[in-house]
Amino acid sequence: MQIKGHIIAQFGRVFLFIFCCYLSGCAGTAEDDGHDPRRPSFEPIVGVDFYEVRRSFDNGLAYDSIGFVQEAEWHVKFTRGDAIQIYVPGSDSSFNFEITHDHDSFFHFARESWKVVDLNRDSLMLQRLSLDGLRVNKMRSNVYMRFYAKEYLNGLGKSLVRLREPRRQDTLFVQEMVWRANRNLTHVDSSYSSKNYPKLASKSGLLEIERRQYDSLELMSQSSAYEYLYPEYDITIHGAYKDFYHTFSVLVGPDGKLRLGKFFVMPEFVESRRRVLTGIVDVYLQNLLDVTPASTLGLPHNSVVYLRVRGKMDKP
Repeated sequence: MQIKGHIIAQFGRVFLFIFCCYLSGCAGTAEDDGHDPRRPSFEPIVGVDFYEVRRSFDNGLAYDSIGFVQEAEWHVKFTRGDAIQIYVPGSDSSFNFEITHDHDSFFHFARESWKVVDLNRDSLMLQRLSLDGLRVNKMRSNVYMRFYAKEYLNGLGKSLVRLREPRRQDTLFVQEMVWRANRNLTHVDSSYSSKNYPKLASKSGLLEIERRQYDSLELMSQSSAYEYLYPEYDITIHGAYKDFYHTFSVLVGPDGKLRLGKFFVMPEFVESRRRVLTGIVDVYLQNLLDVTPASTLGLPHNSVVYLRVRGKMDKP
């Protein structure tokens, strides 16, 4: 019994020691001093010019399978611990935004939500977040932006332009997408979009063509890449065999050859509409247009344009 009592007493002292250590640790927690160790502070990098050198998806690539490309272009400066200045690419203009903290390493500024992945005076990495209400959509929060400080860039011996160039893995991926597109010239689903989208220009007074331009209001609800991912043209053909109006897509091959893409009509009219549209493409468009195919990283490839074609029997 004496031994048992001694063991109990020893256990009590050990428990008391652990409990005191726990209280001592709690005394220095974020709740007491007002600092959350999971929240990075921008104070150490206030006044530092940061230039974006790489923007990519979470797989490390700057390109995706439909032709969308992530391009590094931002120049930012944290003017205070809770404010950021973002310069407009290609100009001397800038915008100032307040920074609000959400939780952990999540912040809001420039009408977007961000996670700070890495932060020091030489470099910075941000993850752009896509939110569904108050929750992060992990599938769509897959864009990462790497920045280098101006002084760090100066010591690298490489220009910012060189650092922003596509990497080897980007080139290999694009080559694979181009090969797939050019191997399936009649398949819209195998085509590849590009910032250097197909250019169509009239070479006859019988044909008027205008590329659709999107205003800023329209682009607010969609990515600015929409313009090159889905290029649209309005075409008017004078001296046509009859008056008509059709909307359809056309595949523009790497050699400038036009092929009918997709169109929508009642099932019973598919074949007759296909014959009509194929005739319009082969007889009018192919002969009255100068065609420049799409290209990515200097490689011409099969790509899609969307057309609204109006035929008029009268001549201009």
